[in-house]
Amino acid sequence: MVRMILEIDINFLLDNKITAHQYTIAKLISDNKVIMLKKYIAYTNTLNDLPKDLSQLKVAGFLPSTFNSGNFINLDTIEISPKFIKASTFSTDPFDEFYAAFPIKALRPDGMYDYLRVDQNKCRKLYHNIVRTKPTVHEHIVRCLRSEVEERSLKGQMAYMKRMPAWLTSESWKAYEDHIETDVDTTQEEKRKAYGTSIE
Repeated sequence: MVRMILEIDINFLLDNKITAHQYTIAKLISDNKVIMLKKYIAYTNTLNDLPKDLSQLKVAGFLPSTFNSGNFINLDTIEISPKFIKASTFSTDPFDEFYAAFPIKALRPDGMYDYLRVDQNKCRKLYHNIVRTKPTVHEHIVRCLRSEVEERSLKGQMAYMKRMPAWLTSESWKAYEDHIETDVDTTQEEKRKAYGTSIE
């Protein structure tokens, strides 16, 4: 029996307003695993919900705009949109973007420069093990990294920036997850206030 293990990013589901079940359908179609999809639908007893699930994937932009979920659905002919493929796979090595965003060096408290981008090959393997095949995780980590660099630069704390291997192994990006979530909430609140002002 062929086994398939899916890792699903909850934030990806929330951002695109789809369920884990709907993501599984899209992923199996994208990977050309139609036989497995049919078994999955039969096992979950969700055949009657398939038109609704496919319609939601279309609303999310993961199915072509020309797709029509009528009474007869042929799973063998359904195509996934480039938007989903881009969101669930990498077209280039994600480590290259992470590497470019990471500071080159830091001036330590003792007045000596310390190069931070060390052990590149080791870090590439570490990063690939962390993000695997999940672009959303990669994007999240890079956003956290940029938030940390920005905050340290503003506060004059770049001297305490970790070297890349230590930054990855200690999962340092997690210390700045609240920062980027706060930034998103603030932006949404500003948009809401701006919208409210414009219609008064």
